[in-house]
Amino acid sequence: MFTRLAREIAIAAREGGGDPDTNFRLRLAIDRAKSYNMPKENTARAVTRGTGESKDGSVIEEVFYEGYAPHGIAMMIECVTDNRNRAVADVRHVLNRFGGSMGESGSVAWQFTRGSYFAFSPEGLDQDEVFELAVEAGADDVVFDDEIIEIIGPVEAFKTVSDQLRLAGIQADEAGLRMMPNQEIELATDDTIKVLKV
Repeated sequence: MFTRLAREIAIAAREGGGDPDTNFRLRLAIDRAKSYNMPKENTARAVTRGTGESKDGSVIEEVFYEGYAPHGIAMMIECVTDNRNRAVADVRHVLNRFGGSMGESGSVAWQFTRGSYFAFSPEGLDQDEVFELAVEAGADDVVFDDEIIEIIGPVEAFKTVSDQLRLAGIQADEAGLRMMPNQEIELATDDTIKVLKV
């Protein structure tokens, strides 16, 4: 888990700088790492790696690939890597192995929109209060389930929603920017299982 958290920190530091006071995404990544008791030394090393100050000279970057799962389901695949060539080969291998295929640049990206995403447990929370908080902060949608609450909104609302959640004492289990489908489709159970294997 620490490896994944370190990569999130490195990407955030690369995109917005190494100061968590001015880089909101970095602050969220560091807070998440703290919640998993990640050592401070690991956090500091991830920040220096992201800003390019690392002694080994390697740079972590975030890359997106487009592809299709079985049954023509469009996929945007986000990778964090220090080697683009290895990443594309690995993605192509996994897609081919499970009946999918790589897409050309632009082939599926138009079917997705980048936006803010927050997910957390509904335990002890009032749905009306959460809904009101999210909408006032600029969220587009709030999805309530027995096991999870999801808040979805535009990229611009990310900081505001996160600040409001923090003020309300709500710790997001997952928070970040992600590519979300513009349209969802339903599949039969067997087909869903095939797609989820990818």
